[in-house]
Amino acid sequence: MPKKTFAVTVTYDDRFHLLKQVIEAALREGVDKVIVVDNNSEPNSREKLKKYHRKNPEKIDVLYLSENFGSAGGFKRGLKKAYNDPECEFIWLLDDDNKPQPGALQLLKEYWKKYETREKDIRLALASYRECRGNYAEIEALMSKDPEIVLGKKNNFYHFHIAEIPKYMKRIIRRKIVGESRLAPPGPGQIAATLYGGLFFHKKLLEVIGYPLEDFYIYEDDIEWTYRITKNRGKIILIPDSIITDIDRSWYITDEKETALTTFSPSNTFRIYYTIRNGFYFRMRHRVDNKFIYYFNCLTLLFLILLYTIIFFRDLSPFKTVITAIRDARGNKLGKIERL
Repeated sequence: MPKKTFAVTVTYDDRFHLLKQVIEAALREGVDKVIVVDNNSEPNSREKLKKYHRKNPEKIDVLYLSENFGSAGGFKRGLKKAYNDPECEFIWLLDDDNKPQPGALQLLKEYWKKYETREKDIRLALASYRECRGNYAEIEALMSKDPEIVLGKKNNFYHFHIAEIPKYMKRIIRRKIVGESRLAPPGPGQIAATLYGGLFFHKKLLEVIGYPLEDFYIYEDDIEWTYRITKNRGKIILIPDSIITDIDRSWYITDEKETALTTFSPSNTFRIYYTIRNGFYFRMRHRVDNKFIYYFNCLTLLFLILLYTIIFFRDLSPFKTVITAIRDARGNKLGKIERL
C-alpha cells in the first residue's frame, strides 16, 4: 500500500472562503485526503462546506462539531481521525488560512526521505515556513543553531526578560527609523517548538507525544504540544523552502505592529487571558530554573501593564485579566471559561 499523506485543518467562524483555498492548494500539492474539523463554524460557512464536501467525498472528510473546542480540541479530534485511518501514514497540519505554495509538500517529503536518524518515525517532525508571519525567533534559532531561542530566554514572562530590555529598545528604535525588516531564513535547521500550521510527521509520532492538551483550549497549545517532541529526544526541523502563506492578512499585520504591551487592550481580554494562563502554566513546568528571576520579570511586566492600561485606556480590565490568568494557572485551573 502506498504511503498516503493526510492534511488536517480546523476551521471556525465564517472562514469558508479561506478554507476552500487551503484545501485546493493542499490537494494540488499531492495530499491524498484533507480532514477538516468544523469547530462549530457560522451556519453560512458550514452550509458552504457541506456542499463542497458532497462534491468531493473521496478527497475531503469533515468532522462537524456542535461546539467550538478551541484549536487544541479541534486539532486533537482531527489528529485522532487521521491516526485511526489505516490508509494514513503521514500528517501535514494546516490552519484554515495556511495556503501551501507550489512544491511545499514535495520538499518536505524529499527532506524526510534523505534525513538519517534512528527511529525517524517517532523522533522527527518537519515544519514548513510561514513566510507572512514575523518569524524572527525561528530565523534567529536557525542562524545561531540554538533551537531553544523560539521559546525565549529562560525565566521570561510573556517573552519579557529584564536582561533583554536593551534588545527590546533597539528593536523599537529600529522599527521607528527603518520600519520592520524581514530576515531571510538560512537553510534547514532545528527549532524546539512550533505552531500547528505546517507541521509534517509520521503518525507514529502521536504514540510518543500524544495529542494537544484540550484544557489549554486556545493559545500556546501548539507550543506545549510540539515541545513534547523535543522533550522526548526528538527533533523539529524547519524547512525554509517549504513555504505556506497566511492568506488572512489581518492577523500577521496586527502581530507585526505589536510590542510587548500593545496586546493589553480592553478589547483583547479573551486573547490576554488564554495566552497568559497557558504560557504561565507551560513555562513554570519547562522554562523556569530560577523562580526569583521569573517572578521579578512577572512583577516588572505587571507594573508596566498597569501603567500602560491607565495611561492609554483608563481601564484596568486588561490588568485584572492578567492577574486572573496567573491565579488560574497557579491553581491548575485550566479549560474553557465561559466569561471573564
